[in-house]
Amino acid sequence: MSPSRPRWGDLPAAAREKVARALGEEIVSERSQSGGYTPAVASLLTTASDCSLFCKAMPEDHPLCATLAAEAAVAASAPTDSALPRLVWEGRENGWRLVVFTAVHGRHVDLSPGSGDVAAVISALDALADDLTPCPLIAAPTAGEVLAPVLHGWSSMKEQPPQELTPWALDNLERLSSLEKEWTDHTDGDTLTHGDVRADQLLIDARERVWLVDWAHPCRGAAWIDAVELVPHLIMAGHTPEAAEKKAAGSTRFASAPASAVDSFAVAAAGYWTRACRQAPPPSPGGARLRAFQARAADAALAWVRYRFGE
Repeated sequence: MSPSRPRWGDLPAAAREKVARALGEEIVSERSQSGGYTPAVASLLTTASDCSLFCKAMPEDHPLCATLAAEAAVAASAPTDSALPRLVWEGRENGWRLVVFTAVHGRHVDLSPGSGDVAAVISALDALADDLTPCPLIAAPTAGEVLAPVLHGWSSMKEQPPQELTPWALDNLERLSSLEKEWTDHTDGDTLTHGDVRADQLLIDARERVWLVDWAHPCRGAAWIDAVELVPHLIMAGHTPEAAEKKAAGSTRFASAPASAVDSFAVAAAGYWTRACRQAPPPSPGGARLRAFQARAADAALAWVRYRFGE
């Protein structure tokens, strides 16, 4: 069993005290958040004045600590009225990186067929792309730099195909491996993109506004990326590949993507998840859940690929 996520109380006392001093008031309660797959502290804090804030913290020597810096940079640079958390404070203490954001109070979106949240999410992604164009994060790496080195898998599996690959994937490995990088030719753009849009990263508040959180892998690129990568998650939620794509195609951002780029992106996503889900779980909270999620995502993305191929 993987270790549990560290809680606010697990932080060194000096680190907790530094956050309280920075906020200028006592923290009277905390509620740890159970979602996600990283080993970061992720706690909803309540201050003495009943202000709600969200704190993330991670050891500075952890390989994923740079994702906290990325989230803080996005939260500090985005327009104040955009639907993502804002930065309140960030700092270091006793070997920990600490970041405090405005809290988003809401429920996770429901992406299942018939849910009104689906249209709301697609509309929100378009609106957020408008807010984040031109890219407000000056130092943002490009989509080619962030996503291209990760989003692939068929070429490596072609050398030693896993025995448990589906017969269709085995029969089409050559075609899949030849297509999985073509999408990178169409990623140029000046939109700050999230790069990891999924249901647990989308919250809808009491006013029905959709918020996109957990900006761990931001990049500058084409505005279609976040809209297109929603498709496998709609399939995972119960949509057929045809219905999922039709829903996502309601996005003006999706419509801007060349068909060949969508084909290749679908192939690349399926390859990434197919490869990733077969690796040993990372020794972190949620590691086993991450691999199970990736296996479901791989099935969904491959179903989308077969739909795109007309099979």
